[in-house]
Amino acid sequence: MPRVFLLPALLFGLLFGPPPATAQMDMMMMGRYNPFSLLRVMLWVDSVNTLQNPSSGGIGLHLFAKDMFSNQYLVHVCPQWYADNHPDSFAFKPGDQLIVSGSRFATGLTENNILAATVTNCSRNFLELRLRDPATGAPLWHNQPDNLLERIQAMQKLLFSERSQKLQKEMERTFSGGGPLLSRQEKPHR
Repeated sequence: MPRVFLLPALLFGLLFGPPPATAQMDMMMMGRYNPFSLLRVMLWVDSVNTLQNPSSGGIGLHLFAKDMFSNQYLVHVCPQWYADNHPDSFAFKPGDQLIVSGSRFATGLTENNILAATVTNCSRNFLELRLRDPATGAPLWHNQPDNLLERIQAMQKLLFSERSQKLQKEMERTFSGGGPLLSRQEKPHR
């Protein structure tokens, strides 16, 4: 008989959320992107901060900002390494006017958190930063490696390795006849 009640109890737990200890941890963690809680709001930057995510340990760029009604917002922009690699794009300062679009969520720290999908800096000629896919919340910085130059150099090393250089020299020695390697001999038309 106890097995009959196991499935309803499991469904009840799934429908009404996690146990209280997990719920307290969730209050401190960064929220998940929810496309049904999209928000577009004009904000003024109060401060630019680097904060650590308590769940992942990752360090990210965050903006404390206010709207026109003085409501406080914490804008989760991107990982700090990504902002550091693009300093011209992420040069926020107090007083900047922004239009932020993203998913709104609440934590134990503040009710008004935004996982930013786009940030338009009105104070810098409407520079728009696309950070996440608005439909899914997938971070766009995964498609733009932070060490692009290093990856290109590694690829060049692979392509032009010692072995391929030897092969290239051997081919040059073998086929150095002074003309094209393969040529089609055409017969004169009569």
